[in-house]
Amino acid sequence: MRTVRSKNTSTVIATHRGFTLVELVVVILIIGVLAVSAASRFDSTGYAEYSYQSRLLSALRAMQQRAMQDTRANYCFQINFNTTNPSYGPPTLSYRNNTSAEHTATCATTINYATPEFLRTSSGEIAADGIGMNTLDTGNGAFNWIRFDSLGRPLTSAGSCQATCRITFQGTQSPAVCVESEGYIREC
Repeated sequence: MRTVRSKNTSTVIATHRGFTLVELVVVILIIGVLAVSAASRFDSTGYAEYSYQSRLLSALRAMQQRAMQDTRANYCFQINFNTTNPSYGPPTLSYRNNTSAEHTATCATTINYATPEFLRTSSGEIAADGIGMNTLDTGNGAFNWIRFDSLGRPLTSAGSCQATCRITFQGTQSPAVCVESEGYIREC
C-alpha cells in the first residue's frame, strides 16, 4: 500500500497496487511448466530395470577385479544367473585356502544368498518388480554363469563371449549389461 498526501489538504489517499492480468498469466504459465517438468521426475517407469542393470554391472566388475588380483589356480570367480526365478550372485565368497572343497564351492552353479547384497539379488526380488532376465552369449546361446580368468577375460557356461555376452532385464524398458571377449563390461 502506498500513501499519497495532497498538497493543500491533510487528507491521506491510500492506493492499492496489485498484479496486472499479464503478470498473473505469466506466473501461472511458469508454474504450469515447472509442474509438468517436475511430474516427469516422479515417473518410475523403467527405474527398477536400470537399477538392476547398475547393480549387475558393479557385481561383474567386482568379481572381475577379484579374479585379476587373486591369481591362485583352481578358483572360479563367477556370477551365477537364474533366469527362471530371475536372480544373480556368486556361489560363495570363500577363497581362503586352496582346498578341493573351497574350489568346488567357488565353481558351484547355485547362488549363495548369504553373500553381500552388492554382489547379488535376493531370490524373487527381480520377479517381484515384474521384471524378467535373460542371458545370451552371442553365437553360443544362453548361459547360467560367467567367470573371469586372471586377465579379466570372461568365460560362460555356453562359450567365451567371443562376440558379446549380454544380460538383459526385461520390463517396461530393456536395459542390458554387455561383456566383451577381452573383458570390457559396459551398459548396452
